[in-house]
Amino acid sequence: MKSLIFLVGLLFSPMQVNSFETIAKRITIMQINAKWNKQHNVDLNGLINCDVKFGWLEDQPESLKKNINRVPIIVLYNGSQPVMQWSADLSFKLDVDLDEIQQSINSIP
Repeated sequence: MKSLIFLVGLLFSPMQVNSFETIAKRITIMQINAKWNKQHNVDLNGLINCDVKFGWLEDQPESLKKNINRVPIIVLYNGSQPVMQWSADLSFKLDVDLDEIQQSINSIP
């Protein structure tokens, strides 16, 4: 009987959210590229413990467009603060290793 009461108590007690889920909600990887340069999109699907987002430069507000000089660009955010950025060279191709991005994600406390 005591174990039944204990189990029912656990069922209705507040549970701590998994720390990986909490980290993923505050760490975001955002890639922005131009539609004319879509052949150089970077596949970020292998990244873990983060929310991966993508946007076309043409669909962004003017205030953001004027700050982007080269595409594609990848920005790592911790909450709303940018932590790191990777951007393409003059060839409009971004040569970045997913392991490097993942290490940057893992280094955020």
